Amino acid sequence: KITFGGMPFSGKPSSNSRKNFKGCMESINYNGNNITDLAKRKKLEPSNVGNLSFSCVEPHTVPVFFNATSYLEVPGRPSQDLFSVSFLFRTWNPNGLLVFSNFADDLGNVEIDTSEGKVSVHINVTQVKKNRIDISS
Repeated sequence: KITFGGMPFSGKPSSNSRKNFKGCMESINYNGNNITDLAKRKKLEPSNVGNLSFSCVEPHTVPVFFNATSYLEVPGRPSQDLFSVSFLFRTWNPNGLLVFSNFADDLGNVEIDTSEGKVSVHINVTQVKKNRIDISS
């Protein structure tokens, strides 16, 4: 027998504690067979202990590939004075625009880019004397 996600009650764990897996697993393949798909379609009779479901409650991260001319534009949040963004990225190009957003009421914009391999944040404010704030890695 082979188990995924923890130790069955009938098994002999190496310690007295039962610290079974809590989370999501996808595409469990064993000897060329997709175990998760077979169990979901009831072509395999898994014995399970606890709450087993064929869905993940945590959101999946979806990678997006951009070429030199592509971009993704999403609507902002009107009437909000907060701007928050987080992302993971990988690139082979030393220069490129990562994020750009205009502020409401033509008050300026924020730009996050890579320049010579360094990440920079530029905040342009149109209503003040010092109209550009730069932060660089």
